[in-house]
Amino acid sequence: MIKAAPDEAEDGVMTTPVRKGDLQVTVTETGTLDSARNAILTCQVEGSTTIISIVPEGTFVKEGDIVCELDSSALVDRETTQKISLTQAEALLSQAQENVEIQKTQNESDVAAAELKLSLALLDLRKFEEGEFLQQVNELSGAVTLARENLSRAEESQAFVRRMAQKGYRSQNDLEAERIAVTKAEIDLKVAEEKLKVLKDFTYVRTLEELQANAKEFEREIQRVKRKSVAALSQKQAELSKCELTFKVEKDKYERIVKQIEACTIRAPQDGQVVWANARDPRRSDAPVIEEGAVVRERQAIINLPDYDAMKVNARIHESRISLIKTGLPVRVRIDAYAGEVFGGVVDTVSSVPLSNSSFSRGDVKEYEASVRLTDAVEKVNKLRPGLSANIEIIVAELSDVLLAPVQAIVTIGRDQYAWVRSGDKYERRTVKIGRTNERQIEIKEGLTDGEKVVMNPRTLFAKEVGQLENELAKKEAEQSAEGGPRRPGGPRGMGGERRGPGGPEGADGSSPMIPGGPGLPGQRGAGERGSGQPGMGPTSAGESGRPQGGRPDASQFDADRARPRNEGTAGTRGPADFPVETKPAEPDVKSSENRQAPALPLPAATK
Repeated sequence: MIKAAPDEAEDGVMTTPVRKGDLQVTVTETGTLDSARNAILTCQVEGSTTIISIVPEGTFVKEGDIVCELDSSALVDRETTQKISLTQAEALLSQAQENVEIQKTQNESDVAAAELKLSLALLDLRKFEEGEFLQQVNELSGAVTLARENLSRAEESQAFVRRMAQKGYRSQNDLEAERIAVTKAEIDLKVAEEKLKVLKDFTYVRTLEELQANAKEFEREIQRVKRKSVAALSQKQAELSKCELTFKVEKDKYERIVKQIEACTIRAPQDGQVVWANARDPRRSDAPVIEEGAVVRERQAIINLPDYDAMKVNARIHESRISLIKTGLPVRVRIDAYAGEVFGGVVDTVSSVPLSNSSFSRGDVKEYEASVRLTDAVEKVNKLRPGLSANIEIIVAELSDVLLAPVQAIVTIGRDQYAWVRSGDKYERRTVKIGRTNERQIEIKEGLTDGEKVVMNPRTLFAKEVGQLENELAKKEAEQSAEGGPRRPGGPRGMGGERRGPGGPEGADGSSPMIPGGPGLPGQRGAGERGSGQPGMGPTSAGESGRPQGGRPDASQFDADRARPRNEGTAGTRGPADFPVETKPAEPDVKSSENRQAPALPLPAATK
């Protein structure tokens, strides 16, 4: 990058030629060193506990060394109580297991008894059909046959006695006795036949149906017994599952308490230097303090064991510049403790959400956290220590062979940028088109040529002309507002009531750089006027901050924050890239409509 050295003051006016050169666009922020591989030892005890002892900060420890001890007295009491609960749960589990085995045996016995009853019922049915019934039929059939024989003999005897009585050999009484014998034989035959009929037609059917019904009932009994057995076993198994779950829960509680007691003794997982995990941010006054007797909560960091071979810088990026920061961008790192030494780095991570605690000290301004990993050799990096202050310079873009001018030589009024060029013994105002910028130089795309000399402090030397241009702009906007016409777009009002205005023209790459402007008219408000003359945020034009309509800045406008001249006044609200400047108020002039085209001006009287 070529630095344009200012010429010697000619007639008291400092000028410098614009030259072609290389422009490096960077974002500069401050940060804090930290280890990229940091072993964080945290409190693993539920709830909160107290630090009983902790090794002094800065002590070098070996892997396995005890570095901190936490209060475990309450946990020891809980362990005893939980041990009792665990023993009771174990006894209930054992009993439930035995009940399941007993129920299985009982089920087998019940099913076997039901099956035996069915077998006996089937056997009774078969015995009746194939044995008892046939036996009874044979007995009754024999009785019928015998009765018939008795009847036949009685009838033959009666006939014989009747013949003998007719011949006079037998008496009438003998004949009557024979008749009675025949009648008795007939009755016996009829009774025997009726018994056989009852057996075949009624007793057989009834007994058969009864035995068959008994067999079917015992079949159903087997199904009932099996279902009851399954239900009873399921109940016992459910009780067993409940006892198993209870035992597991109680065991887990006990083991967790034991682990927490073990966690009260914190050991180093690696070699390193002990760093207490106290907050390094002075703005966080409510941050917990690590020391003996301090109360720590679960998962709270207690000790850091950094690896000094891998270091990084944690920085906060202003919201207007965060869109420019990408992972992989090269970074130059300077450590305050090692003045004059530059470390190389690369953007490692960029947060996608703003820091939740970054807005309390800067109004509604948001900041994003970025991490820069140092890429130098281990021998150069391991001498650094966490907590050191660092300045990072992120290289966003590099332009080659472009026309460059000092940022303080450019004045922005509204959406236009101007430069004052020396032409012989006079000075000419030029409208220029600008591109990217950094803290010192700005790219000139149109309006100037290589070698032309521009005034270094135009706002001071040409304050009247600048004031006229600003007044013309303010008057025009006031007229448009009074007529109900379109108002010049502006951003939100600044701290002093001023309105933040739009940025300058876009560059070839789509950027919208901002150029430092002059002071606005005191007490005026509107699109671009400065309200109270309070210091403002970022470079402005006529009190405008260079923000596009809608209030959110274009990403490339970070250039304007850095393009602020160190000796020029500004308006608007102060931004993160501002630095102290001297402010010379503009002279109010109502004759602002004249000389809209910039004439060649003689040297200001004050400098002749």
